[in-house]
Amino acid sequence: MMRGCKTILLTVIFFITGINLFAQTAEEWKELGNAEADSANYNKAIEYYQKAIETDSTYFDAYYNLGNTFSQIPDLDKAIEYYAKAIAINDTIADTFFALGGIYAEKEDYDKAIELFKKGINLKPDSPEEYYYLGLFYQEKGNPIYALLYAKKAAQLGDTLAQQIFISNEMLWEDNFVKPDYEQIKLDIEDDQSDFYYSKLWDRFQQGDSTMNLDEKRHLYYGYVFHKNYSPYASAYDAKQVDTILDKEEPSKEEWEKLVSLFDSALSVEPFNCTYLYYQSIAYDALNKSVDADKNINKIRCIADALTSTGDGLLKETAIHVIAVYSEYNYLFLNHLSMQSQSLANGGYDILYLKPNEDGLEELWFDVNQPLNHLDK
Repeated sequence: MMRGCKTILLTVIFFITGINLFAQTAEEWKELGNAEADSANYNKAIEYYQKAIETDSTYFDAYYNLGNTFSQIPDLDKAIEYYAKAIAINDTIADTFFALGGIYAEKEDYDKAIELFKKGINLKPDSPEEYYYLGLFYQEKGNPIYALLYAKKAAQLGDTLAQQIFISNEMLWEDNFVKPDYEQIKLDIEDDQSDFYYSKLWDRFQQGDSTMNLDEKRHLYYGYVFHKNYSPYASAYDAKQVDTILDKEEPSKEEWEKLVSLFDSALSVEPFNCTYLYYQSIAYDALNKSVDADKNINKIRCIADALTSTGDGLLKETAIHVIAVYSEYNYLFLNHLSMQSQSLANGGYDILYLKPNEDGLEELWFDVNQPLNHLDK
């Protein structure tokens, strides 16, 4: 009888002091913490979550909830500490990255916020609200290209706030990029009655025809994968001789003519290499052959239009489709960008990480399936 009374007395004492006699597991301590957090009793919630961690030092939920609770107080440094610990235990939960990124945004560390949101989006790609916030972070950084990019992505995924921005500014949020349909292209370029018949397109390209429409440009560039001379990794470029001439302050007429010849040889193997076409046009100008120089510029525009019709390269979903790797570097060259490093991603994507530039571009995505497929053959 006395023993039963003692148990009742201890229960009453624990109830009065706020300690639950029956919380045994980390999960039970967490539930107690959740109840207190829901009632805005944050200090008590923190106490219970820490009890959960004392019970199980690897209990993800307790660390995550501590991060949430400290963000409410707010104690941002403590919130960062516990979110980071939660990620160290389990780095597969997207919401933890979003929560931690939000804290860094509050501290106006937008670079860190962007880094964390991107990690979260990699885990949870269909996150319209998070794309919207990512756009806001870039806007705060003064980077309009990525601000618009991620606002557009949010709108495409159904975020009504992002969509309203586009509606208010009379802008479309859907992309109009078109991936190459190689099967259809092959049918078209082999039809000698078609405007897309390849020999016709090739002759117009060689003449620098500026009247080619976008479909014709796309059939020309992407149709080349079916040409007998298609070899995306071959090269006849003589860098040593070219550089020797270009490095001179005033090359002679003979040297300019030699340069034209060197680029003719290189272009016979890489006919859509815009860098070669550009420097050859400089040689033509030096030789007062403005018509030939203009033809090369028209060729460059033709290739660039075909490439940019397939994507802007800012995301995997809008990767630029290329039939040869040199087209990637041409794209950098034409846009005054420099590569810092690169990596090949699953699915046949080449990612070029860029050196700092005035546009704030960080990376460009290219679909390189065609050259990879040719390599396999």
